Amino acid sequence: MKKIPPIMAVCFWGITAAISLTGCAFGTERINYNTDMPKICEQQLKDCFGEEAILSDGVEKEERFFNEFERTDVITHYTEWELTYENAAGQEGSFLFNNRIGRKPVQEHLEDSLERYFCDLTRQYYQQQFFEQAVAKIPGCMEDKSVVYFQPYRLFSMPDVPETTIMFDERLHYSLSENIYFPQLQYDAVFRDFPYILNMYFYVGYQSAEETERIKQRREIELSIREVIDEMARYTGNTLNATASVTMMDERGAVDGFSLAVLNGTVYEKGRGTEFEIALHENFFGPIDD
Repeated sequence: MKKIPPIMAVCFWGITAAISLTGCAFGTERINYNTDMPKICEQQLKDCFGEEAILSDGVEKEERFFNEFERTDVITHYTEWELTYENAAGQEGSFLFNNRIGRKPVQEHLEDSLERYFCDLTRQYYQQQFFEQAVAKIPGCMEDKSVVYFQPYRLFSMPDVPETTIMFDERLHYSLSENIYFPQLQYDAVFRDFPYILNMYFYVGYQSAEETERIKQRREIELSIREVIDEMARYTGNTLNATASVTMMDERGAVDGFSLAVLNGTVYEKGRGTEFEIALHENFFGPIDD
């Protein structure tokens, strides 16, 4: 059997990973990330946050976990920075990012971090301003299970639907960092300005075992959801793109449900599915020329 050397050093994408192994069944892997993210991505950060944004000194961080598969303790060292700026409401915004880039190119890692930050900001806003009120209005709605997400358009390609290949390519080459300026971010314009969608998931307990009562309850729930959709549509100037999925529960668990799709503030009568995804894509990127 070939022996594993006690120390191995691996370097990729500006990362130094030093792996120290002790014994045959247990070892320690040390990963050190050294990439100077602010320097490499200086222009990208300025484009997204402006010249007035303030960057903190980097803070050294450590994370430990045990890799059960490899039977190895993994100790990761990396640097975290905080960038502060004034948002459109005149309040201080704070963007945290780090240099734990893995095998990704540096700019791609920052792009992912910016997207998560953007999605979290927008999700929190719509959750606090609309979603929580909708949950409170629905009798039997399970607050701990019901969630809302703000996400980019779905990235997929189907061989039997040629439009999706074009959609995949256009979506793949879209860069959020080239199109967003956080100091001027307006939440009522996010659906108009960016290819993103609000996805709402409601879990509701049936209040009766009688089917006639259950039908009535589902109708009441749909009415409540349509009311919040109308409210969000007015707020966004009829640019809202969203889905609402309702899962109905009883003592057996999930038993049935329904969903709504919204395009430009109006319920899309064909419902969720590939046609909706194509219509959503064309609404932002323009007609698909196949």
